Amino acid sequence: MPKFPLTAFLLGAGLGTRLRPLTAECPKPLLPLAGEPMILRAMRQLYAAGTRRFIINTHHCPKAWEQAFPEPKFQDATIEFVFEPELLETGGGLANIASKLQEDDQTLVVWNGDILSECPITQAYDYHQANAAEVTLVVREQGPNCNVRITDDGRVTDLRNRLGSADPAYQYTGICLVSKKFVQSLPPNRDSLVEYFLKQITTAPDTIQGFLDSSKNWHDLGTIEEYEAVKAALEKPVRGAISPAEAATAYGYQLDPAQQILKGGSGRQFFRVLNHDQQSAILCLYNDTRPENLLYGQLAQALKNQAKVNVPTVYGEDSDRGILILEDLGSTDLWTLAQAPQFPWEATASAIEQVVRLHREGPAATANIALMEPFSTKLYQWERDYFKENILEGRKFDRAVYQEMESLARELLAQPAVTVHRDFQSQNILIKDHQAWLIDFQGLRQGCAFYDFASLAFDPYLTRPDMELWRIEIEDHAREASEWAGSRDEFTHLLHVAAAQRLLQACGAYGFLGKKKQLPHYLSHLPQGLKNLSIAANLTGRRQLGQWAADLATVTFR
Repeated sequence: MPKFPLTAFLLGAGLGTRLRPLTAECPKPLLPLAGEPMILRAMRQLYAAGTRRFIINTHHCPKAWEQAFPEPKFQDATIEFVFEPELLETGGGLANIASKLQEDDQTLVVWNGDILSECPITQAYDYHQANAAEVTLVVREQGPNCNVRITDDGRVTDLRNRLGSADPAYQYTGICLVSKKFVQSLPPNRDSLVEYFLKQITTAPDTIQGFLDSSKNWHDLGTIEEYEAVKAALEKPVRGAISPAEAATAYGYQLDPAQQILKGGSGRQFFRVLNHDQQSAILCLYNDTRPENLLYGQLAQALKNQAKVNVPTVYGEDSDRGILILEDLGSTDLWTLAQAPQFPWEATASAIEQVVRLHREGPAATANIALMEPFSTKLYQWERDYFKENILEGRKFDRAVYQEMESLARELLAQPAVTVHRDFQSQNILIKDHQAWLIDFQGLRQGCAFYDFASLAFDPYLTRPDMELWRIEIEDHAREASEWAGSRDEFTHLLHVAAAQRLLQACGAYGFLGKKKQLPHYLSHLPQGLKNLSIAANLTGRRQLGQWAADLATVTFR
C-alpha cells in the first residue's frame, strides 16, 4: 500500500449554532476538552498515522484560530488556514482547497473538526486503496442519523434516503477519504459534500465505498448537554495516575523519607506518609486494574463502624483519583511473627475471632455495597481453570482428577453463605497490641466460611516444621469461635474440602504472578502450596487429586 496521506483537510468553518452561547466567540472545533482544543484530538491521531500537513478552512472567529496556533505548526506538521469570507459549506470548502493539493496528494483525508473519533484511520485508508475507490465514507452501525445505505460488499447506494435504496443503513462519522481526482472535479458551489457524494453514486456507483468503524468511541458534539457530558468524562482524573507526593500533599501529608515504598500489587501502591506532627498514615494509590480496588474504602468503613471488625480506619478517599489515606497499623503481620521459634498463638487466635465476626456481622454491614461476585458454581470452576491454565502448561490431565476437583465445589455450595474475606492468609493479617487487624479485604464476597478458615490453616506461606500441629489448633479454635453445631468430624472434613479448593486458586495465582506477571518470587511458594493441596485432598478421600498434586510439587517451575 502507498504511504498514508500526507495532507488532511479539517473542516473548521462552521458557525456552531447548536452550541451557542459557547461558540459565540469561539469556533466549535476550538472548544476545550481536557484542557486543549478538541480539534487537537483529530490532529494527533492523523499525525500518528503519517499526516504532515493540515489544511483548515475558517470563517467564524478566524482570529481565534491564529491565537490557538500562533505558530502554524502541529509538532513538525504544517498548518495552513484557508479563510472563507462567505461560508462555502462542506462541499464548497473542499472544492476551494483543490488548488492547494500537491503532487503527492493523491488521496486526501477529510475530517470534520468537531468530530471525536477513535476510528482506525490507517485501516480505512488501506480499505480505500484496496477498492480503488474515489470516495470512502467512514461509517458506524449506530448513531443519531443512520441514513447512509451500503451493500454487503461495501458499495454506498444512498445518503439521506434520497435515492430510495433499501440497503442496510449506517451513520456517517464526518470522516472520509477522497481521491485528488474527486476533489478537482468539484464545482465551486456553496453545497454540502452530501450533494457531491450523491452525484458520485449516480455517475460512478462502484467508486464510492463505506468503511465500517467499530471502534469504541465516536462523538458528534451537537448539543451543549452532550458537549458538557463528554468534557466531564474526558476531564475526569485518571485513577491512580497522580504522583505519590502530590497525593500525600492533597491530604496534608508528605512521603516518609525513611520508608516511602511499601508492598503493593493488583494495581495498588502503598507509601508511609507523615503529617506536620510527624504522625504516620498509609497512602494507597489504586488504579482500574482490579475493579474491587474501588470497594476497599466503602468496605473498611462498613466493617469498622457497623460490623466492629478490626480493619484500618479510612482517613480520606478520592475515588476519582484513586487515593486512600489509611490508619498506619505498623508493618508486623502474622507471617512475620510466625518466623520466630515460638508460634504466635495469641495473634492467630485473634485473627480467627476477627474473621468469625466478619462472617457473622458482614452480611448486614455490607448489605448496601455491591460486593464482588459471590462464590458459585461458575466462580469455583474459574478457580479450577485458573489452576489448570497457570500450573499444568500442557501436562497430561486425568479426567478423574478434574471430577474430584468438581466435587469439592458441590460440598462447599451446600453450606450456608456468609461474608468471607477470600484472601485470609498470614500476610493479610496485621498484628498490633496483640490484636489481629484484617487488610486486603477488597475481594470480600458471599461464600462458605470454611474457605477463610482453610486459607489460614493451609497457608503456603507458613512453612514451619510444626505447622501440622498448629493446623489442628487453628481448626479447633475456628470450630469453637464459630459455634459450630455439627460434629467435629464434619467440621474437619469441610475444612479439608475448602483447603483443597482454596489451594487450587492460590497455586494458580502463584503461577500467574510468577510467569505471566514476571514476578518470579511467587513461584517459590508453589511447592509448599502443592504439598498442602496434596495433604488436604488426601484427607478428603480424593486420592487421585492428592497424588497428582504431590507429583507436581516435585516439578521445577520457571
